[in-house]
Amino acid sequence: MSKIYVFAFLFLISGFPCLANASQDDAIVLTEKEAIEIALKNNYDILSKKEEIKAASARLRQAWSEAFPYISASANYLCYEDHPFITYEDNRGYSFSVNQILFSGGRVANTIDSAGKALKATQEGSKELKNKIIYSTKQSFYNIILAKEFVRIRKEILELAEENLSITKERYKKGEASHYDLLRNEVEVANIKPQLIKAENFLKTSYNLLKVLLGIDPSREIRIKGGFEFTPEEVDLNREVNLALEKRPALKEIALQEKAAKAQVKAAFSGYLPQISLNFTDFANQKEAFSVGREAYDDYWVATISVSMPIFDGFLTYARVKEARAKQRKLSILRKKLKDSVKVEVENAVLDLESAKSTVESQKENVKRAREAYQIIKHRYALGQASQLDLLDARVALSTAQVNFAQSLYDFMVAKAKLGYVVGKGEE
Repeated sequence: MSKIYVFAFLFLISGFPCLANASQDDAIVLTEKEAIEIALKNNYDILSKKEEIKAASARLRQAWSEAFPYISASANYLCYEDHPFITYEDNRGYSFSVNQILFSGGRVANTIDSAGKALKATQEGSKELKNKIIYSTKQSFYNIILAKEFVRIRKEILELAEENLSITKERYKKGEASHYDLLRNEVEVANIKPQLIKAENFLKTSYNLLKVLLGIDPSREIRIKGGFEFTPEEVDLNREVNLALEKRPALKEIALQEKAAKAQVKAAFSGYLPQISLNFTDFANQKEAFSVGREAYDDYWVATISVSMPIFDGFLTYARVKEARAKQRKLSILRKKLKDSVKVEVENAVLDLESAKSTVESQKENVKRAREAYQIIKHRYALGQASQLDLLDARVALSTAQVNFAQSLYDFMVAKAKLGYVVGKGEE
């Protein structure tokens, strides 16, 4: 391989850290940021939403098409066989026609306005979906960190139980521990192993969920890099609520949908008004029918202004207006409902964040106390000054404290991500 190709290959790999990692052990190693980037690029819902935006853009172009003239051309050829009046055998001709709407009662303008706002609403819906995918990716990422922590805790507890079993065996040989103590330790070791297996399965399923969210082949191995970062910060509820009402894409989306529906009401009402259009057609025929001996093309044009005034359409326009107004009122109700829901979501997220922050701070100290208590009981048990039950209680307390601390860190990170989503901060 030439130096140029080697350089190009190294350049490509350096531009994609995930691929560089995969080349080493065929596993994709992702940070939280890289996972979000892949999700925003490959997530199936986001890809589907992009097609929805394209469809909305095409509908806007369709609406604009009625504002422009419709131009057409046609050609004809007639062949006569033993016609009783026409003496020539054939006739050739062509025409060029232009149709332009001059006045539609506001139908064209309001249809364009409605389609434009519908496109913007779809784009805001895309932003809302992206924010949701970012939140879901973070939550799935934190699930894996939590699962890894559960596996670590179960392994540590299993190691402690096996260590205690060894101590009990030594004491049993010396006659300092009963046969019951030995059996109780063996049972405890056996009971912890299924818990470790469950934790490992939870880790595997968490990885699978992240693969689906990121649009990665389920057969591909991935790993994550990172851990929980506890950075407490003060949150003002009123500020967060006002920020959500200003920035949340879902609120902007439904407001635009309501405006689009209002324009549709005006477009439907145009059915009561006159329609004015202009037609210009240029004709050219080789021979005029029923005229004898005319060889040259006859060229002439016709211009027509048409005015159409509806008198009775079987209540079609009435029904269309009624339907459009009902849709507008429905969207108005949904917008008010969503506004109230966003306020509640923000308040709940702030409460969850504050609660998780307090729990983390308390559980962090609790783990230290539980570990210290276990070491004391373990030392006493080795000396025969504490019972098997005391040792078991201390180990359970340590395991519970560690699990609670890991869970509280997870709850804090998820609550923080949830607050960012409901406020509409997205990738900020």
